[in-house]
Amino acid sequence: MATSVETLLSFFDETRFIPSLRARSKPGVLKEFAACLAEDSEIRHTDVMLEALESREKLGSTGIGREVAIPHSRTLSVPRLKALIARSKKGVDWDAADKKPVKLFFVVVAPPQERTNNYLPLLGALVSAMQKKKDRDSILNAKTFEEVTEMLEEALRG
Repeated sequence: MATSVETLLSFFDETRFIPSLRARSKPGVLKEFAACLAEDSEIRHTDVMLEALESREKLGSTGIGREVAIPHSRTLSVPRLKALIARSKKGVDWDAADKKPVKLFFVVVAPPQERTNNYLPLLGALVSAMQKKKDRDSILNAKTFEEVTEMLEEALRG
């Protein structure tokens, strides 16, 4: 059975939203992600989670092209799947497939064993949802987290 859009959206939270990244390099951005995720009281050992995200990037860039990256990892640092949305006005060199700087990030972290098994469905849904320029632009231009999630919902629904 396919995962519902409502379930996919439930992994995002306003506390895990970075409207404008400060960092300009991949290592700096990954640290900024970890710092934001560290604000979540359920997340333990953010240094371990940061290492997991860095290790995943070393395997190959999570930049999928079209100014989007989806850094992701499985780690014991999280008790359940969590997702973060971040934006960069100028873009960050992420070694993306199309060599363009990344402006829109979706970070997905989950435990190694996940009862609900939504990790891969969320990654796949995000890749599909970010194919249309109008959907990417609407998320980049949204003013609030509520607007971002409304635009993301529209993109996920196709």
